[in-house]
Amino acid sequence: MISSDEKRRILNFNERVDPASTALVVIDVQNDFVSPQGVCGQVGDDVAAAHAMVSRLIPLIESARKAGVLIIFMRTIYDEPVLSPALAEQYERRRYPNSICLTGTPGAEFVDGVHTRDEPNEMVLIKHRYSAFWGSPIDLALRTNGIRTVVLTGVATEVCVESTARDAFFQDYQVVMVDDCVSCYSPERHNAALTVVARSFGVVAGSKKIRTVWDAAVPGKRNWHPDAKGARALTESRQLLEPKHTALLLINLQRDFLGPSSVKNFGPPLSQIIPAARDLLEQARGTDCMVIHAPAAYEPSEHTQGLIGASDLAKLCRPGSEGAQFVDGFGPERAEQVVRCSRFSAFADTPLALLLRSNGIRTIVIAGVTTECAVESTVRDAAARDYYIVVAKDGVASADPAVHEASMQTMARYFSVPAWTSEIVTHWTAPTRRHVLA
Repeated sequence: MISSDEKRRILNFNERVDPASTALVVIDVQNDFVSPQGVCGQVGDDVAAAHAMVSRLIPLIESARKAGVLIIFMRTIYDEPVLSPALAEQYERRRYPNSICLTGTPGAEFVDGVHTRDEPNEMVLIKHRYSAFWGSPIDLALRTNGIRTVVLTGVATEVCVESTARDAFFQDYQVVMVDDCVSCYSPERHNAALTVVARSFGVVAGSKKIRTVWDAAVPGKRNWHPDAKGARALTESRQLLEPKHTALLLINLQRDFLGPSSVKNFGPPLSQIIPAARDLLEQARGTDCMVIHAPAAYEPSEHTQGLIGASDLAKLCRPGSEGAQFVDGFGPERAEQVVRCSRFSAFADTPLALLLRSNGIRTIVIAGVTTECAVESTVRDAAARDYYIVVAKDGVASADPAVHEASMQTMARYFSVPAWTSEIVTHWTAPTRRHVLA
């Protein structure tokens, strides 16, 4: 895990905007927001400041290009299918004629001078809400390219740019807002937004200060380069299971699933995993591995609506019940974390993703029950978030052996690496010894 001291270290400015790990994000610099002939100009917004801002933004984009910085141009589209009643009402109150930034209209195009090039470090992404992180693939683009810092520019300062700054911070990116390359239709709102971001969400800096760093940058490896991505890949099992970036995730190790008189009468096929799960837990506790317990917590009535078999689930792992308790020998110790799951996947409506990001976790070792349900659901979600996953072959089980085997085959084919507990703990007890996982 990332140490407490590492978390608290304050980056110097050159580190913060290092071209290797920084993305320049250009937000909504489109005619409907910036041009006097656009929708905002037509309804009376003073777009003069936004129009003038573009002349300062263009040199920053060129500096990013020369430095090899990843550049993301965010284009807002508000066609009818993506309009919610809440958003549509906002635009009606602002007197926008037929919404704003519609596909194929001049208003949706980037303003003159702001354009992408056909280069591997430049991309255009579409968003449908104020924040670039809602309903767009920006987080995918950032995390797969090894980005640590987002440098935010565009319009409007206090709406789309600030919303993006807040969500980027919540996703654990370093945030830099460029004070002379963002703009809105009110100096008061602009200045207030800069104050809020500087106080609570990131750093505010001028474009010249950023360009000074980028213009002086020497050509070299950038995290978006294919060879850099390859270098970050965990290709050997000793790398994959390195304790400092590995979390052990224990799923549903509770009496209702593994106890002798479980509610669903799962029986021995499930309880047989206890020795392997206990071995994983004991060995992980002797390393730098993060340990996370993910017990089920199925509330009755509305909390299980929409789940298959909701009536049965309402009987399982009721909070406060005997069956919801951890099986003897399990449960958290010291700083170990607990995420209580009201759905099959341990990622659904829990802080699991936040805990993993916050602690620099890259690999998740999974044990628990049942294979085809909570385990596989969690594995699929983890894979979609770009984690490496190792499933303990003797640490997961199902009441139906045939279903268990099919699930293991699916996970091994598409989502994870299967390994025996003995293979996994070898890397935790003797980190220098190589052992190829099956």
